[in-house]
Amino acid sequence: MILQNEICHIEINIDEAYTVDSADNRHYDVTLNPGDYGRNDFSKTLAIHIGLYSGDYQIALVGPYYSYDSDCAILEDDILTILQDDMITRIKITNGTIVRHVLLDCFGCNFAIYKINKGYIIHGEIEIIMLNSDLEKQWSFSGRDIFVSISNRDPITICENSICLYDFEDNYYEIDFNGKQIT
Repeated sequence: MILQNEICHIEINIDEAYTVDSADNRHYDVTLNPGDYGRNDFSKTLAIHIGLYSGDYQIALVGPYYSYDSDCAILEDDILTILQDDMITRIKITNGTIVRHVLLDCFGCNFAIYKINKGYIIHGEIEIIMLNSDLEKQWSFSGRDIFVSISNRDPITICENSICLYDFEDNYYEIDFNGKQIT
């Protein structure tokens, strides 16, 4: 995933070879492990390359195994908000420090985070979650099956006035930004 604004250029990838506390890991300038994962825990590490005008640096962000490197982050000014399954971490990009870390109260895995006017939408396996700008859960919506499509339809589309969803059985849902079903 690539993000960019007037402050920086960011690339996020999965480091498949990373092992917590191993001397064989590639070099990172900053290693963040807010979930306190150990060497034998089921975890995954995101490699975050941050390019600033003052120089480049690398962050290793250790998190839950069900973490993805697409649609996983939002860049707002000098704050990078990253979703790793049920864990959201906010990092100040100018110095690589964690400014906020929360665990979501949710069912199933979470795949993606999207910015909306009132906060964020989390695309989860079993539920769609709306968070306010302080990462507090406002509502959730569940369908008849998981929000993954087998018919090559996008399981989630954020529109101007609604969120369109398809589940595994190809059921269609349209909800407003208050979590209420429209159709």
